[in-house]
Formats: sequence, structure tokens, C-alpha cells
Amino acid sequence: MKRYLCTLLAAVLAPAAHASCGSSFCTVDTNWDTQGLSSSEGLRLDARYSYAKANTLRAGHSRIASAAPSGSDEEIENQRSLNRLLNLDAEYTFNARWSATLSLPVVMRDHRHTFDSSLDGPFTQSASFHEIGDTRVVGRYRLDPGNPFSGVGLRFGLKLPTGATNKIMSPPDPADPGTPYALERSAQPGSGSTDAILGAYYFQTLPGTGWGWFASAQLQTALATRSDYRPGTEIKLDLGTHYELAPGLTGLLQLNALHRPRDGGAAANPASGGHAFYLSPGLSYAVAPHTQIYGLLQLAVSQYAKTDPLDPQAGQLTAPRSFTVGFSQRF
Repeated sequence: MKRYLCTLLAAVLAPAAHASCGSSFCTVDTNWDTQGLSSSEGLRLDARYSYAKANTLRAGHSRIASAAPSGSDEEIENQRSLNRLLNLDAEYTFNARWSATLSLPVVMRDHRHTFDSSLDGPFTQSASFHEIGDTRVVGRYRLDPGNPFSGVGLRFGLKLPTGATNKIMSPPDPADPGTPYALERSAQPGSGSTDAILGAYYFQTLPGTGWGWFASAQLQTALATRSDYRPGTEIKLDLGTHYELAPGLTGLLQLNALHRPRDGGAAANPASGGHAFYLSPGLSYAVAPHTQIYGLLQLAVSQYAKTDPLDPQAGQLTAPRSFTVGFSQRF
């Protein structure tokens, strides 16, 4: 509570000092079954790597400059967060209606900012880790299993609090060197919350043309939280198309939208939440009948970062682009 009150005071006295460190990942849709690109029964293993470098400080729609050091004893988000994610999925399709997916993420993050010390002057604080994140268990139910060229269905599941929430920045605050300086909660490997995941999708393929398209919507909201932190409810919308360029080679294009309100609780950063639109072109190639490799580049079309209500000039580090590459094997 003491640190939170000091943070609020610093936001009033030092404009743009209390910014969010950024923790974005590539948000493209790689649920091939809900896009009409995979429908076989049995086990499918998928491994994908995503990379996003959050180094653009943004308040609202505008890019802003970071605050100059003033001895505020607060963070200045003037450097970057390297966000990398290795996601391992095991999906089992039981029949034409039912499937279930277990997702295990490995979060690799390297965050650096300037600590504006009134004792020792400004210096770089950093946190770097490779940690298991929050596991997801998601089921899929298809409503119309008899149609091979289109489909509509539901997705539902849980995000479980398996990721750590205790990572710290180093070196510590010179004014209190004996107390670990916690990394921002939204940048931790896990959120500490159990979340419900609910979604719906529709896909259609056009026989004889090589074309297909899909639309999906997903909501993720916290059911149980801890340590006075509640992540904002996330709404994700995806619209995409694919075209068979050559035997085994498919062109991909997606429009991805993401909305998230501010995080809640005393441990939350007031400068959190926002919305964004992304354009994501990519390719998928079948190297064997049951083996697929793919890659997508995600480009920000529009980004809006919510600011600290007490300081409209405080913003968030955002990533203007990201990418994901993956490998999928069906047995």
C-alpha cells in the first residue's frame, strides 16, 4: 500500500513517469480447426514461437517521449520489453463435434527501464526470465458436423494460474536496497488469476476456388484472483481468409482486434488496457501429408494505450510489429 500511494504521488509530480512496461505478444489466430484448415480426428501437436519488441511509448493513439530524469524515485519507461513466447499445444479431436486442447506456454521476457533515483541518479533496472506461464485447457464443440465446407462452433475453457508472479527488477531501489523491487504484475510470467475462456467461430471454404474464410470471437475474464490484482477482461475478434497458392502452399491474411480495459486492484498499473487493430499476412506449407509449418507477420494498424487517470501523459510501451512461426504435426 505504501508503494502504491507513492506511485500515485509520483504520477502527479512527475508527468509520464508512471508508464506501463508492456507485455504484448503476437495475437494471430492459429486455431486451424476453427478456420476450416484442419478436421482430422486424433492427436495434433503444435509448437509456435512468437516475438514482440515493445519499445514505442504511447498515450492514447499518440507516440510520446519519455520523461526526463528528475530524481522522482520512480520508473521511466524509456527502454523496452522483449517479449518471446514458446507455446506448446496438444489437441485431441475425438470426433466431428468434440476436441480439447492443452496449451503450455514458456514466457521469455527481458524488460529494461530507467530508475530515476534521487540518491544515485538514473540507472538501468532490468528483469529477465524464461518461465512456464499460465496453462490453458480449452474445449471445442462444433454445431454442424455434417457439412465439410462450413462450420460453426463454440470454444470454452480455463486459464489456470500456473505462472509465477514474483519476478523482481535488479538492482533494487537505492533508497530501500533490502526490499525486492517487484516487476509490474502485467509483465510477470503469470497473472495469478483463474480465467474463463468463451468463444464462437464460423468458417467457410469455397469448393474449387482455393479460397476460404473464417471469423471468431473470444472473451477471457478472471473468475478468481489473488494478491489484489485483477487482469482486465480481454475481448479478441479475428477475421481471416486463406488461398491455396500451390499444392501444399497456402496464403494467409487476418485482421485481428483486441480490447482490454484497465487492470484492477492495488497491485495493478493505472496505465494499462486499451485496444488495437492488426493486419497479419502469412504462409502455411504442408511439408508432408500430416506436417505443416507456418509463419505470420503482425503489423499494427491502430493502437490505443490507456493512460494513468491522474496523469494523461503517462503511457504504455507498445509493439508496432510482431511475428509468429510454428510447426504442426498430426498423428
